[in-house]
Amino acid sequence: MDMWLIPALIAGIIITVISFVSTLKIAKMTSKRKSENDTPISETVEEYATMLNPIVWVYAIFLLFLGIMIFYYWSKAGY
Repeated sequence: MDMWLIPALIAGIIITVISFVSTLKIAKMTSKRKSENDTPISETVEEYATMLNPIVWVYAIFLLFLGIMIFYYWSKAGY
């Protein structure tokens, strides 16, 4: 359990920070709306729709964490 505690805490903190920043950006965009009608989608969101998705960030962080753990076990085994 000791070996997994620190990496899990780090991953959790990174995910929390990314989610918090995304939420603040969305709240700021929502408060700037001039009317209750839908506003056009910004060019940034159109170009980078996948990269702005928090689920993609969670998968990327998980894969990075998994790669670090595999490398750690591989280097510890001495292959």
